[in-house]
Amino acid sequence: MFGNSNTLKPRYGNKSKGFLPLPATFSRFQKQLPQKNIMVVLLLILAFYVVISPLLGTLYGLFHSKPVPKYPRAHGYTSTQLIETSSKYIYPPIEHAPLLKVLGVKSLVQEAKVRDSNFPEIEKNLVLSLNRFDNPDPAIQAAKENEENALSELSRAKNAFKNHDKVVFKPKNKKNYPDIIVVTAVDFEKYSVESLTKIVQNRVDYAHKQNYGIYVRWVQEFLPHLNSISYLRNEEKAKWVRIYCLRAAMFAFPEAKWFWYLDESSFIMEKSINVHDYLLTPAALNPIMIREQSIIPPHGSIKTYKNTRADNIRLILTQSEHKVETYSFMIKNDAVGRSIIDQWGDPLYLNYNNFPFGPDSALTHILQWHPYILSKTSLIPARTIAAQHTDVELPPTNGKGGDHVHYYKGDFVVLWADCKGEACEKNVAHYYDISIKE
Repeated sequence: MFGNSNTLKPRYGNKSKGFLPLPATFSRFQKQLPQKNIMVVLLLILAFYVVISPLLGTLYGLFHSKPVPKYPRAHGYTSTQLIETSSKYIYPPIEHAPLLKVLGVKSLVQEAKVRDSNFPEIEKNLVLSLNRFDNPDPAIQAAKENEENALSELSRAKNAFKNHDKVVFKPKNKKNYPDIIVVTAVDFEKYSVESLTKIVQNRVDYAHKQNYGIYVRWVQEFLPHLNSISYLRNEEKAKWVRIYCLRAAMFAFPEAKWFWYLDESSFIMEKSINVHDYLLTPAALNPIMIREQSIIPPHGSIKTYKNTRADNIRLILTQSEHKVETYSFMIKNDAVGRSIIDQWGDPLYLNYNNFPFGPDSALTHILQWHPYILSKTSLIPARTIAAQHTDVELPPTNGKGGDHVHYYKGDFVVLWADCKGEACEKNVAHYYDISIKE
């Protein structure tokens, strides 16, 4: 019976083309469930999944819920504690500069040596903030510091130094929240207390006139970021403080729209100029954007884009004859702007030995290898926000003529970044006297 393939045939006549017989109840099922009833059944099933199923899921969740994870609140780099202030002018006690010099940098941080469990033969050096010794209870810590401060002015300066990382802006009324924050890191080992006072006062005066905020930190506060005391003695490595200071300002003023980092060796000379109207609107920025400009002048192959729109810009920079400069730059406080700062400040770049100009070289690398970030970046003439000081006073141009680099009377900002020693003090005194008269 198995030898002939034609012996297996349908049992219900030759009209059926199937190989297996139909169920005996098939015709009865067709008669009992007309098409209208099938549609009703399908609608009931659909209603169950749409209405009843979510309710059952909710009830299940009530009796089988998992605990919601709890995350610590956002905090600064060196401490989980915060000190809230309603003042939009955040700066350290400048009068402590002489005391901090007496204490010395090594007294303001803790150095430690550790070994990696995976590479025990390698010893690593760490620079840690003194905030790591704080009591977890802010009230107990505050009481302890008050006792120390009452006994010694040096202790008062030391505690103020370590606590400045905790200070954040908390306004009483958000209607007065500053749109723009001027950020500066000041070095108590470079300038005298008189010069430091004038530098900070210059920022306060400008911010007060334009209803902006300021954020000033000691350069030495960022040693835990640098993780090396020797980096502060290296001019190019010390520049990295700019990036970390600006990132700290973003945390302290989370709802500000723009941040302007301005080096300590500079003054805002024309306080009547509103930097938002002067530079940050598309109508103001578009005409001064330097397009198709080599990132590494004069003949670098990677250039700024020709068709970049001003309203897409998140990072505004100036350039010298040889490279990108970061003495004075602006960054927008949105997801793109913050991601640029986060990438730029990565320790991988900080510790890379083939960046001869520190963060300037790192940013040049980023702009050359990341087209998206380049598309969000604009180069502008140096005289707009970083006009260079010259020993010879140049005549006023009344907005016409002159070069695009050096400071002329009437320019917005003057910068004397390359000064050394007593020359820096003289520049502070000279330009401060001019700035308060105008």
